[in-house]
Amino acid sequence: MKNILPPLDRSRCGLMVIDVQDCLIPSIDRGCEIVQSIAKAIKGCEILGLPIVVTEQYPKGLGPTTMGVRMAFANGMPEPLIKTTFSCLGDKAIHDHVLALPVEQWILVGLEAHICVLQTAKDLARAGRQVTVLNDAITSRSVFDFSTAIAELRDAGIRVTCTEALLFELVNDSKSPEFRAISQLVK
Repeated sequence: MKNILPPLDRSRCGLMVIDVQDCLIPSIDRGCEIVQSIAKAIKGCEILGLPIVVTEQYPKGLGPTTMGVRMAFANGMPEPLIKTTFSCLGDKAIHDHVLALPVEQWILVGLEAHICVLQTAKDLARAGRQVTVLNDAITSRSVFDFSTAIAELRDAGIRVTCTEALLFELVNDSKSPEFRAISQLVK
């Protein structure tokens, strides 16, 4: 039997939104759909009270975080962490900030699956964090790059699931006070 990862515990979880920027959206596969899934993940994580980190890859060239993501935040998007490295943890300031947070289980969404998301996931796992990537909230310019990322993530022991499955796992019980809000969000 394969080694089954422990369930997610919302008291130990955080969401990382990686490089969902204006210049990238037109060239990626399923751009509008992915932004909607990322927005759903953000709203769900806010309902559940999870910390959220947003990164931007060289915003002078790639533009700011896209409006569909910025508007998903109920009380305004947190200040994005700016980087030029592909892995978020490759940037010393982001590395130190992320690893100082009381988050042991990171949920990753964003762009591009085979570059920044994949490298960040591997670096977080190497740093001893449990990582879950939402396959309906990541993408690449090509389906081949996306499928390569999914295979590499799984080979590295990174959990891959979807937004709805993740949110209901975090709610855990239909008697939870957040159940109704999460149920409405995914409909």
